[in-house]
Amino acid sequence: MTRRTGFTLIELLVVIAIIAILIGLLLPAVQKVREAASRIKCANNLHQIGLAAHAYHDANERLPSGYLYRANPGGNSLGHSWGAHLLPYLEQDAVFREIDLTAAVWSPVNLTPRERLLAVFICPSDPKREGDFVLMGTERYAVGNYVGNFGPGDMDADATDTRGVFSRNSRTRFGDITDGLSNTFFAGERVNGPFRGTTAHGVHVTYETTWIGAVREITEPADDHPHMVLFQTGHLPNAGDSDDRDVSAPHPQGAQFLMGDGSVHFLRETLDFAVYTALGTRAGGEAMSLADVFR
Repeated sequence: MTRRTGFTLIELLVVIAIIAILIGLLLPAVQKVREAASRIKCANNLHQIGLAAHAYHDANERLPSGYLYRANPGGNSLGHSWGAHLLPYLEQDAVFREIDLTAAVWSPVNLTPRERLLAVFICPSDPKREGDFVLMGTERYAVGNYVGNFGPGDMDADATDTRGVFSRNSRTRFGDITDGLSNTFFAGERVNGPFRGTTAHGVHVTYETTWIGAVREITEPADDHPHMVLFQTGHLPNAGDSDDRDVSAPHPQGAQFLMGDGSVHFLRETLDFAVYTALGTRAGGEAMSLADVFR
């Protein structure tokens, strides 16, 4: 009689348990590797934006406006962002030619470009992808993750505050950044989706970030929504009580920032608030610098 060999039920369960443990140990490592790769790609995006900003400044002797503003009873009749104006320097000249800069970003003539998702403005760690839009009534705007530095002011109270680098109709030159390019934020990160905490900002409860421009509020035309393309240093990165005007990145423990010299740095959400605010001003004269973050 032939004797058959095989696993007993107990042995099989032990093998399955070992495999489950190994998978449990492996998954966090895979996730860490994936996040590290996403951060590298995100940093490269910001670096390319920094190079584009310098090229724009070389060609125009100033940086692009945070966003363009032209008063109109129906709301800001322009709105095109710093990002839209950098397109020719980001190898996106074809998309730039699609935009009618004489018409509002919400105009029907700008429907095609405003719905176009551009990888250079997307952090790979953000789950928002193709088919995700910032909605303004029935209008759709492709999401973005990078926002220009408005500074320490309240952009809702005064969108023309020039203590940062970008604001409404700003025309900042490198010579205006007396704190030093290496000590001044140019851009930061923001996800799209619900706020981190339960705090509301007026009627807003979600982060709304686009690349093409600041879009007027349909029901309140005087509100030109600078937060859609800018950030203010009102709360530390990823703060639980942050709102749609702040930096809230898809990375754990911090966010990446583009400095004026084109360098990109990951700053932890625990950094000193005074240092963070100082990095947000272009000519504040604070006795602080990026070096203070890493001491």
